[in-house]
Amino acid sequence: MKGKKMNNFLKMSKTLGIVVAILMVILGGLIFFAPMFAAQMIMWFFIAGLIIYGVFHIIVFAKSEIKNGWSLTSGIMAVVLGVLLIFSDPLSRASTLAFMLAFIALSTGMNQIAASSVMKKQGATGTGWLLASGIINIFLSIFLIFNPFVMLLGFGIIAGVYLIFGGIALFAESMSTRIE
Repeated sequence: MKGKKMNNFLKMSKTLGIVVAILMVILGGLIFFAPMFAAQMIMWFFIAGLIIYGVFHIIVFAKSEIKNGWSLTSGIMAVVLGVLLIFSDPLSRASTLAFMLAFIALSTGMNQIAASSVMKKQGATGTGWLLASGIINIFLSIFLIFNPFVMLLGFGIIAGVYLIFGGIALFAESMSTRIE
């Protein structure tokens, strides 16, 4: 019975991961093809995405047998940031987003590296994609922490690249999930 619950949970996680990955890639592509529209709408999409992302991580943490504090931290940070950004003025939103995106990328990267290590110790295959995604997130976070104004000036490009590569990494991670 416990194995069936785990399989159902893995199926749900895999499907949701694939859907979110596809949406991330589409949204990233829209930024490049409609920059003015994207500039007006990206903040609201990003806020909604942050809240959904955070709730997803909190649910995964609550339902997972292996508790990873970084996963819970990423989820809580994303939900709090999303709610705060809803009530902020546009300039505050932009500058807050630059720093928070950096720290969310950092905690997500740490979470991915930790999860990759745990999964590898348990004999899982396909953990290299998760490890690579974690390393990319950490490098991106370091860049954004030390160059926040680059983030503000090039938000469209950086957000587009982040969403596209993050979506591809999430898609690869979701596809590598083995359901028995």
